[in-house]
Amino acid sequence: MDEPLASLDAARRDEVLPYLESLRDQMAVPMVYVSHNFDEVLRLATYVVLMEAGKTIAQGAVGEMSLNKNLRSIIGADAVGAIVEGSVLGTDPTSGLMRVKVGHGELKVQAEALPAGARLRVQLLARDLIVATRAPQHLSVRNVLAGVITAVTSDDAGSDLVAIDIGGTLIMARVTQAATRELALAPDLPVWALVKSVSLRSHSFAAPAAISAARPGA
Repeated sequence: MDEPLASLDAARRDEVLPYLESLRDQMAVPMVYVSHNFDEVLRLATYVVLMEAGKTIAQGAVGEMSLNKNLRSIIGADAVGAIVEGSVLGTDPTSGLMRVKVGHGELKVQAEALPAGARLRVQLLARDLIVATRAPQHLSVRNVLAGVITAVTSDDAGSDLVAIDIGGTLIMARVTQAATRELALAPDLPVWALVKSVSLRSHSFAAPAAISAARPGA
């Protein structure tokens, strides 16, 4: 499918996308899906091939590719972040949020009711994550993930990207370079990543049957 939803507005895309998800999940129909729209890639793809000028410049599982620096040319700086897949544990009785096992931690996500064991794909944007070097307490933030920094890399002017391993799953936070210096953020440092439930985007996911090719320069 070569940009099948390109000429549709957002409302019509939202109507059509569930049918494509059904092809993937219920009928297990493999797809090669070409798109410049990363929201479509987020919802549909399991494996992403990034192409430029007819050549493959990067490829990998969607979670791996979400952390690839080459993707920035398509999605822009504000959309940089991790896409992780987790298993639904159930509904939190006090908040009504879905509890999702991710790495060795847990996220509380605003999502439709799903049975325990269902798969959910969650996008954590780097701009929405807060990094703490001490265990946080008494906060309104519902999600606190303990992890270890694996890398700190320069992003754009004045900011760094901090990669955090939360138990075999990588997430990424954007912080100012001043914060990097003052908190002495560096590889192997234990940290806690905080994110509001309202900042998370999620989609149910069943079968690994879709391949998506994304091309920069849309």
